[in-house]
Amino acid sequence: MFQLLARRENCVVAALAEAEGCAGPAFEFVRWRGEEEIVRTWSRGDLLAVVRAEAALIAGRTRYGDRVVVAHPPGPAFVAAFLACLVSGRIAVPAPAPLTAASRAAVERLAQATDATLVLSRGDSPAETPGAAGDVFIANPDEDAIAYLQFTSGSTETPRGAVITHGALRANIAAIGDAWALGPTDRGVFWLPPFHDMGLVGALLAPLAYGVPSTLMHPAAFLQRPARWLQLMSSRRATFSGGPNFAYDLATDRGARADTADLDLSSWRVAVNGAEPVRRRTLRRFAERFADNGFRADAFAPGYGLAESVLFVSARRAHDKAIDLDADEDAPVDCGPPGRGAAIRIVDADGADVAAGETGAIWVAGPSVAAGYWNAPEASAAHFGGQIAGDARSWLRTGDLGFLRDGRLHVCGRAKDVLIRGGRKTHAADIEAVVTRTLGGRVSCAAFAVAKAHDEDIVVIVEHASTTPEAVLACLRDAIAAAFDLTPDVIALCAPGAVRLTTSGKTARAATREAWRANAVPVRAVWRRPLSAAA
Repeated sequence: MFQLLARRENCVVAALAEAEGCAGPAFEFVRWRGEEEIVRTWSRGDLLAVVRAEAALIAGRTRYGDRVVVAHPPGPAFVAAFLACLVSGRIAVPAPAPLTAASRAAVERLAQATDATLVLSRGDSPAETPGAAGDVFIANPDEDAIAYLQFTSGSTETPRGAVITHGALRANIAAIGDAWALGPTDRGVFWLPPFHDMGLVGALLAPLAYGVPSTLMHPAAFLQRPARWLQLMSSRRATFSGGPNFAYDLATDRGARADTADLDLSSWRVAVNGAEPVRRRTLRRFAERFADNGFRADAFAPGYGLAESVLFVSARRAHDKAIDLDADEDAPVDCGPPGRGAAIRIVDADGADVAAGETGAIWVAGPSVAAGYWNAPEASAAHFGGQIAGDARSWLRTGDLGFLRDGRLHVCGRAKDVLIRGGRKTHAADIEAVVTRTLGGRVSCAAFAVAKAHDEDIVVIVEHASTTPEAVLACLRDAIAAAFDLTPDVIALCAPGAVRLTTSGKTARAATREAWRANAVPVRAVWRRPLSAAA
């Protein structure tokens, strides 16, 4: 019933409304006490009862259309509160739990920016007693009604709240299900933060719509011990999971052999990789590392998406040809064709199509595109108002660069992260990849440009401790020069915390650049290009 309903209407709320008395599994929440797994399981009927109770509490304190900041830690309370907002017509604003001074400040900014009536940050446990929620339960929301505000992670600029309508959410969930043929025979395991688009839509809403039981773990549990992710994939015989590129690196580098020797990953059929540049080297290393555990490289599903299009734009589909892991590891990875209903164009600075295979700006149109940014008409017009001659649609300017080959998207990087020296363009993420590879593992690093009077300096900072810093700096300088015919102006080895991160764990290059300019970066050793040196 759930699969049919979701495929017909692609509506999370409608699927949830039909869950009365359903014993089928919905979510399993796992935490650890030492080595012991502490498990809490919700059937679909349980989920509906909890959401009704939460909706009654929220409805008693707010009105239809009010903004509600959902800032619970990842877990049952977050799931219940977010869904309660959806079913009651309140506009959810997902946010990180206010556990630190920085996260508390972030929640306060979101509450002020959205004029929120209510901030929820109670903890791990949702409401237990159902109230009179029937009067506020909207089983089939209007297409144009706002479902939630998805604030971007702010990797290149100030976070903005993408306005996600119920219609856009339905369209995106339809595209996800179409790409990967999800259904009740699948099983998901996820550690992604639920206040970001990938964790919210990919790990919570799409599985719920397609009847996919999902096991959820706290992001910190994954970061502390990446093998836990794979252990749950094995023990639950999971078929569907994923994360940003760094997650696969982390699992490869820090998955101790003793923790992974007995894993069985043969059921894993959709391994999503998205949210930052997908690295072929990462895919190859992960596939080689876990081949003996039954992982198949044809499970990899590299994709491209962003909050301004709910989540999903393109991805390798379930039955597409496998990614070529032996190709040039620095070449952009095939991120598949546009998803159902989506259109992708690659254009130049004037909004004209570039030749097939040439790199340009990625523009997106379709029913999943957000309705703009909350209370930001100028930014909305700039980002969502792209025009292409002969096409009446408005196009989303994604801010990313890429190219289409045989109708399949290859992503090169962020437009604002292109570094220019002598007319040559180099992507910051590519320099960071060379640094990581040169140092033999995952390190935190950031490459960015700092404007000067007539040009700009290219700066590379790396969180790294060494007893021979001069040798490390020379090694990095030579590796970057060999890879790009480019010598940075500054390479700095720094203490932990130097590289700023977004709340989703991506490198926040703009924030790191500002910290560098403010002399707020803890430098251990630095090399500067001599003024007389050639570019």
